[in-house]
Amino acid sequence: MAGKTIIFVRHGESEYNKAMRATGQDPFLRDAPLTETGRAQAEEAQGVLRKLQEEVGSDGWLLLSSPLQRALDTAAGLWPSRFFAPAERLERLEVWPELREVITGCDDLGSTPQRLLEKYPHLQQLNLLPEVWWTVPAAYQNLPADGDAMKDAYKDDEDAFEDADEAVFDSRVALLIEKLAAVPESKIVVVAHCDLIGKLTKKMGLKEKTTSGGFRKGWWLSNCECRMLRDFHFS
Repeated sequence: MAGKTIIFVRHGESEYNKAMRATGQDPFLRDAPLTETGRAQAEEAQGVLRKLQEEVGSDGWLLLSSPLQRALDTAAGLWPSRFFAPAERLERLEVWPELREVITGCDDLGSTPQRLLEKYPHLQQLNLLPEVWWTVPAAYQNLPADGDAMKDAYKDDEDAFEDADEAVFDSRVALLIEKLAAVPESKIVVVAHCDLIGKLTKKMGLKEKTTSGGFRKGWWLSNCECRMLRDFHFS
């Protein structure tokens, strides 16, 4: 049986990334979009993606994206003909909450499907997402899904959000691997996040060379880096 070919793409520079590089402190931006630089990175990566796809055949690809805005913005710039394709063209694009980033900052708190649809009205599949598809600790599940209350709760109690997310992470990755293995397509583009891709690929047994000549487990990508895994067999 043929294996899966997967191109992993990390999102472009987000407003959160930009602020963190400038100050080293969480700017408490919730679900930040791409910066102008990030949008340019996504557009520049179009050629890289096409070349990788052509190595194994340019047809029959599934595009998957995290629901966080920086990933959706990247998918839009990286592969606009697929991202904005009318639904009747039956080109495969799916948004999977399992591809969201590991919570390490306020930026990893998502937006409701209704809020996302204001920005991406053609993506009616966003209606299939739960109202809250990111991890929220039990103590804060009564808060409104949108607005500042949840952001303020994160500012006051970061550890609660991060601990709750860590507690479900292994099961999330296990489900993600099951879903990747089960899709009918053998060729997949995954637009997601640094820690998620790194920890997912580590679980898949992948390694990368370090600058010192050694190896580390997982693939840890820079903004809008595209890296292809060929003919991978899920056990």
